[in-house]
Amino acid sequence: MLLKILSQAAISLSAVHIGFTSLASPIKWYPIERGLPPNTISGSTASLTLINKSGNNVKIYWIKYNGTLQSYGELKTGSTKIQKTYSNSSWLVNSLDDKPLGYFRTIKGNNLAIIPERLPKTPFRTMRYTSRPSAEAINWQKSLRTSLFGLLKINEHGSDKNLSPLNTVITSSQDKGTYLFHEMELDSTSKSRIKAVLTVPKKIKVPHPAVIVIDGHSGTRHSCYKDRGFATLLAEKGYITVSTKVSQHSLREEDKTMMGERLLDLIRCVDLLISMNEVDPKRIGCAGNSLGGEMAMWLGALDERISATMSAGFLTTMDQLEQNHCRCWKFPGIRSLVDFADIYCLIAPRPLMCQNGLKERPTWFTVPIARKALKEISPIYGDFEATNNLYFVPHKGGHVIDTASMFDFFDKHFNN
Repeated sequence: MLLKILSQAAISLSAVHIGFTSLASPIKWYPIERGLPPNTISGSTASLTLINKSGNNVKIYWIKYNGTLQSYGELKTGSTKIQKTYSNSSWLVNSLDDKPLGYFRTIKGNNLAIIPERLPKTPFRTMRYTSRPSAEAINWQKSLRTSLFGLLKINEHGSDKNLSPLNTVITSSQDKGTYLFHEMELDSTSKSRIKAVLTVPKKIKVPHPAVIVIDGHSGTRHSCYKDRGFATLLAEKGYITVSTKVSQHSLREEDKTMMGERLLDLIRCVDLLISMNEVDPKRIGCAGNSLGGEMAMWLGALDERISATMSAGFLTTMDQLEQNHCRCWKFPGIRSLVDFADIYCLIAPRPLMCQNGLKERPTWFTVPIARKALKEISPIYGDFEATNNLYFVPHKGGHVIDTASMFDFFDKHFNN
């Protein structure tokens, strides 16, 4: 009996020593399958005591105000970590191979955070592509597209009865010498109207090829035209181009996803091109760098009307983007299904060019990681007997587009 009393006293003293009272209630543990952790927002001074009862060593990350991760090292099983923090902070717990397991959200005062004993085995990449006969590859693509449209919370294009007419209005036009530069507005949905830029050559042979041009983070519909950017160069070479902003970091409509809204805006740009008599519907491409390269991947993968995709500054793995990157790429359920290579696989057998710079920052979209992802895209092009349609350009620059190889790519496949 005496030993039991002493033991209980020791536990109580230990609790006080590590920063919380024996009466403290643990804060809630959020398993990752229930959704992604929110970014940290400003709060008052607080403390966090993490106790690892999972039975496995884990990694601890603080999710910063911009959504990137800051490592706070490993926490061995059975160990305790005391950390100064603030209320409204998100603390992410990953496995040692950096698979997210769950997170805590701090409140005012002292926070007791117990990593539970039985962590759920979260499925990862259940739709990974493996080599198979072409007929089975097509079925895999159809199944994955359906699943991704569901996660993105947009219906498969053509079956969404809520899509409104485009209701296109040209608000201004400029003569750029060899082409016309139109500012315009159109409906993305019945509730959301977007702005776009459309360029059309003054001397044009109908039907004509077109490219959807997509800028990166903090970009606008004008960004890839500025300073004779790659969109201006395409326009000068005689391509019809269209651009809209995809860099928003907030939702316009309830019950949507940010990535889904971004993608739907681009799909509506395809609708715009299809509606034009000047455009050849069999020669519509897309191109972008960074976030633009990511959105080119998504558009080429999920809209089969895109006949050629150029994705620059993005070919990588999801593990790479889990740390020190804007996490706008991530939404609930995505890691359970795929990695980026699998999304790129949806473009096959249509032409795909990926570009990564040899001077990319070491923590960004490096060529060695791109080559690793490329090895997982190549099999489906082999299964479709279309290996000549897959291109990888490790150019000498940094986080930029190699325009010369982009021009060669579109000129070849669009006979321009």
